[in-house]
Amino acid sequence: MQARAKVNLTVDVLRRRADGYHEVDLLMQSVSLCDTLRLREAEDLELTIEGALRPDPQNLILRAARLLAEDAGIAPRAKIALEKHVPVAAGLGGGSGDAAAALVGLNALWNLQYPPERLQALGARLGADVPFCIAGGCQRATGIGTDLAPVRSRLPLHLVILKPCEGLLTKEIFGALDLAKVSRHPDTAGAARAMEAGDVRSLIACMGNVLESVALERQPGIADALALLRGRGALHARMSGSGSAVFGLFDSWERAAETAVDLKRVYPECCAAQSVDVGVKFL
Repeated sequence: MQARAKVNLTVDVLRRRADGYHEVDLLMQSVSLCDTLRLREAEDLELTIEGALRPDPQNLILRAARLLAEDAGIAPRAKIALEKHVPVAAGLGGGSGDAAAALVGLNALWNLQYPPERLQALGARLGADVPFCIAGGCQRATGIGTDLAPVRSRLPLHLVILKPCEGLLTKEIFGALDLAKVSRHPDTAGAARAMEAGDVRSLIACMGNVLESVALERQPGIADALALLRGRGALHARMSGSGSAVFGLFDSWERAAETAVDLKRVYPECCAAQSVDVGVKFL
């Protein structure tokens, strides 16, 4: 099964909550870049990752499997193989997407028949992006990022996604954000309306990421990548999530694909991708 990555068309942070989390307003879109998970029945719980001999016991896939089994009152028994393609620590929801795919896939493998809403509630205990990765498509996310409202997008997106430098820790980027210094907030509601109307110009006018300036202070290479995407004809370029991955929006799939081939010589973790309407897809 495919665990799709996501990009953030908007990232707005409204305030810091008493519980330490931040109140956010996000517009997120699933994209065709994905990891692949293969699940089958087994006598125990086992995870193998292509290129990794010993997966971390705290890997989100294993945590998702244990959480789902505990909730269902059964033993966690499955053999899971992960083929990794989504860059890690990049703001693309790679780990969250893997956890989402594990919840959806094991729900089917174990014949639990949990509805999506129940899986999303469990996913929220693993990470704020997991419910979105289960729901997929285009969604406006509020609260701590787990309150979702679907957006019926009529605007196909053609993207070049690349990770230009080392990853960033989400907790550190949010912790360093000083809202008093934010001069411009994105218009998430306007971006959602633009997606529904199929209006790319309006979408671009509404896009933004208040975490971008914080990330740039730590990784100046992000700015270089954004400038390169714009110089190669991107209609708009932004950092996704808390970084360090960036994406450029292009006017056609052909232009995006050609650009990705060229930029891969400079940035090995680079690909073309399109918007998709589901976050987890069975193969």
